[in-house]
Amino acid sequence: MLEIKNPEKQNIMLSLIVAVLGAVIIFIPFVIKAVSIYQFYFTYAGVVVIVFSLGYAIYYYRRYREFEAFMEKKDEALIWEYDEAQYVGFIGELNEIQKNSEKKKIWILLGIELVISILLFIMLSEGMKWLGFVFFAFFATLSVLFTLILPQSFKYKALVKPYVTIIQEDGAYIMGRFHRWSKAQAKLKNYDNGEKMYKVLAINYEALTRNGRLFQEWTAVIPNPDDSSMIAEAKTWVSRINKFTRLQEKKMGERKSRSEQLFEKLVGKNKKLDKATESKTQK
Repeated sequence: MLEIKNPEKQNIMLSLIVAVLGAVIIFIPFVIKAVSIYQFYFTYAGVVVIVFSLGYAIYYYRRYREFEAFMEKKDEALIWEYDEAQYVGFIGELNEIQKNSEKKKIWILLGIELVISILLFIMLSEGMKWLGFVFFAFFATLSVLFTLILPQSFKYKALVKPYVTIIQEDGAYIMGRFHRWSKAQAKLKNYDNGEKMYKVLAINYEALTRNGRLFQEWTAVIPNPDDSSMIAEAKTWVSRINKFTRLQEKKMGERKSRSEQLFEKLVGKNKKLDKATESKTQK
């Protein structure tokens, strides 16, 4: 198997680039005198950008380290390598479905933003009406960025060679991305896009997305669904992932929260239990 590049490295670099842009925003009023009266707003916006981008850089660095540890155990994992034509065809069809759904969203978002901008233009005083245009330009740009441009990164990352899937009990490398979970639901299912039927190993887990923490499903297409030994191996790993989740849920259920421990300490519950244990021992 060819060497796999750490997919989190690019995210770290992008976060640091955004932090640099935040610093540039802070210095704009010192360079362009026409906007010097808005120095406070530029500084505030720049600091916010820097803080968030550095936070993301730290987050992705942790994932970078986790991926390195994940790859050290790849010999114990389920590994599927793909024929280029089969894999590229599957990714292309997924990307087309995603693009069609995103186009519907962008028109709805732009319509809402346009209505709000018009209301701002009507309600604001004569000297502040320009904020309506700024509002629409800013949020329309973000909408296009997050619904049309950034989703294209799915295809870009998925087509990074080598075309391979690596699955472990608590993580996976699927479609060029590193996935990590504490709880997940795995199953084998048929994926029908209207043109062709694929047999896939689907993993549903909660993850941090650009819209917050959401459950998302990622599918690893099975290279040879007619191979009974490959299907049997896939079923084994489905069972292992689901068993790992049950064990994690059991541990979480047994682990008391800090607030519960503090409450028991305040009411002296632990002391009563200790005394009861001592009296039984003496008897």
